[in-house]
Amino acid sequence: MANNNVDNYFETPESGSDNKLVIGGSFERTGRQVVVPICGNAKVGATAGWVITGSTDIAHATLPASQTASTLIVPITGLEIGDTLTGVSIMGQIESGGNTATLSLSVRKLTNVAAGNTDAELDNDATGNISADTVISSANLAVTGLSETLAEGETVYALLTGTTAASTDIDLTGMLITVTRS
Repeated sequence: MANNNVDNYFETPESGSDNKLVIGGSFERTGRQVVVPICGNAKVGATAGWVITGSTDIAHATLPASQTASTLIVPITGLEIGDTLTGVSIMGQIESGGNTATLSLSVRKLTNVAAGNTDAELDNDATGNISADTVISSANLAVTGLSETLAEGETVYALLTGTTAASTDIDLTGMLITVTRS
């Protein structure tokens, strides 16, 4: 396929040169998906209940039975200045035990300002009432249609809020973020 954009060019190394490839113009990768593990930087939020990588041999965060509006904060890592965040989804599962569990996702941005950091919601989604064993994925818990370009002094994170009934639990393993890199 021919590249008719004269602003972009590629130069191959000459024999005996330092063998560096020169790319000019702009380069953009859209729809790049990055997996962010739940463990590591995740922390329990203002309402306790979540257990991060408890006494198991796997990396995950769990919300045991009989918890109400328990919050989990997960930084969205792996982003670079200039990246445009276009989507966030959660990976894991809900074990219902015949009862109901709910999970909501709020994608948020912190901005550094002199008078104190500001915290703003970019968008949100919720699973609704889940009453059967269910895989959590981009099919049922995702924020899409974002167009948030990351600048210096800004960070983004996910605020997850879960409620579990008796005999239910939520087990999360990661997030899938979609970015455009330029």
